[in-house]
Amino acid sequence: MDKFLCPIDFSSYSLNALEYASKLLQIRKGSLTLIHIFSEKEFLHALEGEKSDFDDLKQHAKDKLSGLADEIEKEYGFECDFILSIGEVNNSISQYALKNDFDLIIMGTQGNGYSRKTIIGSRTLRTVENAKVPVLTVPLDAEFNSWNSVVYASDYSEDDKITMQKLVSFIYPFRSRIRFVHVSHSKNRMNEKSYEQFKTELSSFLGYDKISYYLKEYKKDISSGIEEFVTEQQGDVLVLLKRKRNFFEKLMGNSVSTEITYLSTHPLLIYHEKNQ
Repeated sequence: MDKFLCPIDFSSYSLNALEYASKLLQIRKGSLTLIHIFSEKEFLHALEGEKSDFDDLKQHAKDKLSGLADEIEKEYGFECDFILSIGEVNNSISQYALKNDFDLIIMGTQGNGYSRKTIIGSRTLRTVENAKVPVLTVPLDAEFNSWNSVVYASDYSEDDKITMQKLVSFIYPFRSRIRFVHVSHSKNRMNEKSYEQFKTELSSFLGYDKISYYLKEYKKDISSGIEEFVTEQQGDVLVLLKRKRNFFEKLMGNSVSTEITYLSTHPLLIYHEKNQ
């Protein structure tokens, strides 16, 4: 049974992520916890006024969260609770998820034309950086229908095998087609022998029959290549393995010269390297 954690700030994109998480969990089965965090700035600002102001603020948030949790339980039929916390948002989310053995953090993002530096949003990106559990970012316009087509962007390393094993377990109820793609610049092309060997080893390791392998080369940057591929394959979600100074940073770092526009319409599931 899964345990999902969904940060809520009552914005349209956090509420969209909540709906997405609920539909996903309805198939996966498990429980959902809503978390609303008062930042230290909000807390200190409230203390400048009457104490009752802060109490009213907390009670208002509590009432709204309670109403959301009740609606989720009635509509989707699984347990939904909530928590209020005070602290620095991204650390509080990451720490709470780790301490309470959550399987996945699901966060909403604004999307819609954000640049490569802000497309995930600074708050969500910092949570991704700090989290030890997988994070699913859900753009404002994303709707959950099913995960028929899952794109896993890889640099073909041994770490991908373990991550793919986790992914296969997670998406098994959907019987998704996994599109395992290595995207590179032409000058860094993977040789055919290594490519075939990796395919054989991974297929044998996973024992999952719905995997397609792709080796793609683009003259433009890697992020644009992935964007094009996700669109071409009608991907429902893009999956990445986050490592220190590796593929994820190549994708999101300052070397990327174009906007990652696919995040405006496609959710992004980020796993983390175990020893990170």
